[in-house]
Amino acid sequence: MAEQDTTGDLDVRLIPHAERHTTIFGRLEALQTGESLVIVNDHDPKPLRYQTSALWPDTFEWDYLESGPEQWRISITRAH
Repeated sequence: MAEQDTTGDLDVRLIPHAERHTTIFGRLEALQTGESLVIVNDHDPKPLRYQTSALWPDTFEWDYLESGPEQWRISITRAH
């Protein structure tokens, strides 16, 4: 497995709501095995996690770095 590389935080609160998932999906698709994307949001992004799991089963690992109540930071790592 490649060494983990965090590509930086993506603060989705700054992205228009209609563009958030598309932007995140583009960043996730660009990750190589072992690389991570940290997203920052104002709520728990459970719907994003369900959608990601449906599109790419068993591809990404989610780690909560911060769990509210005002800010969530989640590291999403490409497992393979």
